[in-house]
Amino acid sequence: VVSTQSTGVLVCFFSVFIAFLSYRLPFHPHSMALNAARAINSQSNFNGKHAIVVGGTSGIGQGIAVRLAQANFTVTIVGRNSERGQQIVEEMNAKGGSKHEFVFCDAKLIKNLQAFAQSYSQTHPSLDVLVETQGIGSMKGRTETEEGIDEKLALHYYGRMALIEALLPLLRAAPSPRVLSVLSAGVHSVYGDYKKDPELKDNFSLKNAADAAGFYNDVTLDYFAKHPENQNITFAHAAPGFVNTNWGTDLPFLVRGVVRLLMPLGTSIEDCAEFMCTPILAPDEKRQTGEVVLIGSKGNQVQKTSEHDEALEVVWKNTQQVFARLKENK
Repeated sequence: VVSTQSTGVLVCFFSVFIAFLSYRLPFHPHSMALNAARAINSQSNFNGKHAIVVGGTSGIGQGIAVRLAQANFTVTIVGRNSERGQQIVEEMNAKGGSKHEFVFCDAKLIKNLQAFAQSYSQTHPSLDVLVETQGIGSMKGRTETEEGIDEKLALHYYGRMALIEALLPLLRAAPSPRVLSVLSAGVHSVYGDYKKDPELKDNFSLKNAADAAGFYNDVTLDYFAKHPENQNITFAHAAPGFVNTNWGTDLPFLVRGVVRLLMPLGTSIEDCAEFMCTPILAPDEKRQTGEVVLIGSKGNQVQKTSEHDEALEVVWKNTQQVFARLKENK
């Protein structure tokens, strides 16, 4: 006789399995949204255009890099894994575009990203697309880099904005430039202590770190977008949702095991890349400038948070203070 508990497990498993199958049916909302994204993304050819993808050696960054190669970009992927980097360069070469390359850089340190930007600027007069996906999945408490910044905030926010700032001259020189930060648009909450404790030195928690990074991305990308000299640049912040990647390698063993079991139910990196690329592959006449574009996991636009406008100047001022401190400590 099958126990009630066993029956419940079987029903749960069967329900998840049916959901997994229906997810891929043509009339499912996911499939319909994917077809719409593909239709938008296929309208332009970017032959001769240049793109940088930070965090492009695995997961979502890899998927985006390959999709940009398919659109005939020349792609530079930036990351720490040289072996994986070269493998993805070969994959991109098979998809399209030309002269793809991998550049080693530990994106935890802002000085490394600034050094990369300086080196790239010496050989490229302009930049058409910058994508930033670097990140970390960890349950550790506040852990400072050698630059004195929490590593989560360094990867998810400060390093990203420092690289954008360093590459602005190249972006401004391009005819139709776009910037995309992939993190948590529309998912995070407001980080309430952004005025008193912007670096989470006194109020660190995993939720605060996640909310702060997402909130700061929204606000600072909007600050960039509203700057008079950046009126021709598209700035977008996107949330990928649950994606079938190798994310969470730094999580505790048991948590990592559960995540691995659930991963097959996530969106594939190819489908995710299609959704994430909508603001950077859109035809010129459809791209948005002048304010940040916030994108959900299906390429849909999402709303900014309640304190977005109020925080604009404050967050940017705090960010500039961090950059100035790093410059003084060199």
